[in-house]
Amino acid sequence: MKIVRKAKTLSENLETEIKEKVPKPVKDYSNLGLTHNPFPPAGIPREDRLFEPIGKNIDQNLHLFIRSTYLPERKEKGEYAGLTIVGDFGMGKTHIMKYLKRTIDKISSSEDVNFPSITAFVDRPEDDPRTIIHKIIEQIGEDNIRKYVWNIVIEKIIEEYEGKEEKFYKEYEIHANLFKTEKSLFAEPMRSVYLEFLSVFKQLKGDIKKLQEKVLHIIKDTIIPDDALAHRYLDLIFVQKEISRAWEALAGYASTREFQKKEVMFLRSVVNILRKQGYAQLYVFIDEFEDISKIRKEKLINYLTTLNILINNQSNWALIVSLNSAALKKIGTESAPLYDRLTSYKIELMPLDIKGAERIVLNYLNTARKDSSSLSPFKENTLKAILDISQGNYRSFILLCQKLVEYAADLGLKPPLKKELIQRIESFGRLPE
Repeated sequence: MKIVRKAKTLSENLETEIKEKVPKPVKDYSNLGLTHNPFPPAGIPREDRLFEPIGKNIDQNLHLFIRSTYLPERKEKGEYAGLTIVGDFGMGKTHIMKYLKRTIDKISSSEDVNFPSITAFVDRPEDDPRTIIHKIIEQIGEDNIRKYVWNIVIEKIIEEYEGKEEKFYKEYEIHANLFKTEKSLFAEPMRSVYLEFLSVFKQLKGDIKKLQEKVLHIIKDTIIPDDALAHRYLDLIFVQKEISRAWEALAGYASTREFQKKEVMFLRSVVNILRKQGYAQLYVFIDEFEDISKIRKEKLINYLTTLNILINNQSNWALIVSLNSAALKKIGTESAPLYDRLTSYKIELMPLDIKGAERIVLNYLNTARKDSSSLSPFKENTLKAILDISQGNYRSFILLCQKLVEYAADLGLKPPLKKELIQRIESFGRLPE
């Protein structure tokens, strides 16, 4: 349970940093006992205000999920590790996903827990879910992928030629007399930086075609055996091509059946690369999959295919998906096995109650004043009125609080803010259907 306790401590420590990251106010909120309006204008929490989730056992379940992905036996077996967050529009799914991502990032960077990991957050997969793959690569960083591939390649080359550099120079037609004026290709920075290595190799008039053949062989032997995909990785190093937004251009195949096979192979190869660089886990967050409940035919098949690929039981990454209840029901109708996998570990978000509402309000208020347990400038019955109007919807509730504070500051009102004021700003707090 060490990782759970550590994650909890890291999350609590982050809350103390929030007050230092607030913008300077453009109006006076001192009549309300505040330095600024702490509630976000759109009802969506800022990245630096990802408070502990409100809801029964949610935070505990998140940390237990992290721990489950940390288990050595699961990692060794390559078992699927996934979490589905279910909630309707405005119920805080994105907040929870970003909170979980931040917690994992903190754990990964902590010296006390040996669990280096990478997180990739994909917001709105768009009409074609295949863009998820490109966005994962974007999050990891194309330059990082190049660097990681090169690290694997140069390690194999050095393993073969260490102590036998003259043999390497001879095989790749590097002239010894020319080389004497240069640094060793196996020394830094050439060893770690592929651009430096290639630059010196070319200066020494080495056989670049033969080197490419060697690198391709290493890639196929250690990363991905598929010839087309191995050539794409080769191109990343030698041709400096950017990874295309079109997956077909990356995979080199256009047929649906071949595409799906290549997609799985490519994702596995990315994870394989990360593993070889010492990363214990790749966490893929996919937010706003709501459109599943509305789309039909080919697009629906694309979405379901992508989800199936991402939760393949041989996959070695952790998938966190947010869905609304209608989308989850649609998946259950179209693919019972996929539904069973998605619901094997899930968190369902319920409407906000008064205790949760008060916690949210206190969290925000205490970023704009000295820590206090007071709900001022709100009255308890005011919060109840806001809760009733929002019908327990998190985003709508926060938005109404923001509007009320703005309205009170504009008029120079003093606490307590009575529930009658809600009627004047109610229409501004409703969310679109």
